[in-house]
Amino acid sequence: MTTSIQPLPNSETPSQSAKVVSWKDRTLENDSVRFLVLLVVFSFLAIKYLRDFYMSDPDFGWHLRAGQWIWANHGVPRTDPFSVYGADKYWCDYSWLFDILFAQLYRAFGLMGLAFVEVAARVAIPALIYRLSRKLNPSFWLAATTTVMAAYSMSSIYAPRPGMFTVAFFAIEMELLFGALLDGKFSRLFWLPPLFLLWACIHIQFVHGLIVLAMFAGEPILNSILRYKPETPPLPLKSVRIFVGSVLATLLTPYGWHLYSTVFVYAGQKNIYSSISEMIAMSFREPYHYVLLFLVLGAALAMGWSRKLRPLYIGLFAFACLVGFRSIKDVWLVAIVSVALIAASLREAKEEAPSVSGFSLKNRLALAVCVLAMIAVACRRYDVSNSWIDLGIAGRYPEAAVRYVERNHLEGPLYNDFTSGGFLIWRLPGIRVSMDGRTNVHGDERVKTYSDSLRGLPGWEKDPDLAAAKLIIWPTKSPLIGLLRCDSRFQQVFSDPQATVLVRR
Repeated sequence: MTTSIQPLPNSETPSQSAKVVSWKDRTLENDSVRFLVLLVVFSFLAIKYLRDFYMSDPDFGWHLRAGQWIWANHGVPRTDPFSVYGADKYWCDYSWLFDILFAQLYRAFGLMGLAFVEVAARVAIPALIYRLSRKLNPSFWLAATTTVMAAYSMSSIYAPRPGMFTVAFFAIEMELLFGALLDGKFSRLFWLPPLFLLWACIHIQFVHGLIVLAMFAGEPILNSILRYKPETPPLPLKSVRIFVGSVLATLLTPYGWHLYSTVFVYAGQKNIYSSISEMIAMSFREPYHYVLLFLVLGAALAMGWSRKLRPLYIGLFAFACLVGFRSIKDVWLVAIVSVALIAASLREAKEEAPSVSGFSLKNRLALAVCVLAMIAVACRRYDVSNSWIDLGIAGRYPEAAVRYVERNHLEGPLYNDFTSGGFLIWRLPGIRVSMDGRTNVHGDERVKTYSDSLRGLPGWEKDPDLAAAKLIIWPTKSPLIGLLRCDSRFQQVFSDPQATVLVRR
């Protein structure tokens, strides 16, 4: 007697189930689908910015003015030419090369040239983060997902500023270091000294890159102390030469060792982390704060799941979290490190080297052309122009107040707030500001004093800069304006929603 098992009604046969799975796999692995995904990932943030199109960094003014000063004087400044307080004090313009680029872009294209620095950053940074993850792990969807999370978590820091070069250079450094560690591509590390030379001419946070390089080069020492034997050998001891060469390269800038004295100045400042909005820690009031948190948790879970708690990875992760969670401005560090650790840890968990089948050169060129085409269409669609960005500046900065000062030929000494100082350096080149965003010039205590004055806290009337001022340009919404209107020493002559102008009686 034989029996047969009949399929249940509405149930799928094995061949049908296989077809469903096969269709899903074909969709996820389809080059056209991947192409469209990357097109969105690399262009979305840039198009979003073009839709709003505003100058997002209040320090753009002093960068522009510094670049013009360097170009006109054929050398970098040694003392501060822009503020009363810094007139006779040493000033290291550590972003001098970026400032020159800024000034030349403005000379050629106007303010649009500066804004397109941000557009380029919003395209290049996601592209470099994706490349980093893809080089470490073969999974396209892992790379695309973590890239989206990392790029979105940095939403608040995109701006036409030298820090964007730091983010890009750090992503390149991480790719070189992990490539040498996991794939044995040590010869590529010889690109690091010239990278650090360029980096040190553009932004002071090259120091973060040096710290990470020191971690990788010093891993054998750390493993020896902890008696840890990694399955993948650490970088050879000759990598220490790469580190030394990179440090020496940073000394070839016009400021030499003085660059590091500026680093120590910043390291000793504490008040800026409570007085400056971009320097405070995340408040977890924005969606991208939680996206960053999930990305960091993903890195921790990936390292734990691999069951290979490499001391180098733990140290790198701890350093990134310490810096990134201390200040909104530095979230890029923990975001990029998390992407790299997720990709590397999941790769090591499989105990096999990745076999990446990326796009052909033809497809990559096509992707680049499509991204540029979408940005061009967005520029046309949103009427991107110098006139539009001028309107944005007038709505965010004290442009009308500056025009009033120019029309009436008002003179300093000037008393102004911290945020508008950089803008005023550019728009009123004949008047030195009392304060601006260069905290390495003004120092920690002055930043706190101006922050307290902005809120009208007791003691504002004793500020020596205010006592010496003949001209005041201050935010209209500041509590201090109400107090100054009652101050017999000054008279209000102009006011709009952005700023109020007062002169000494």
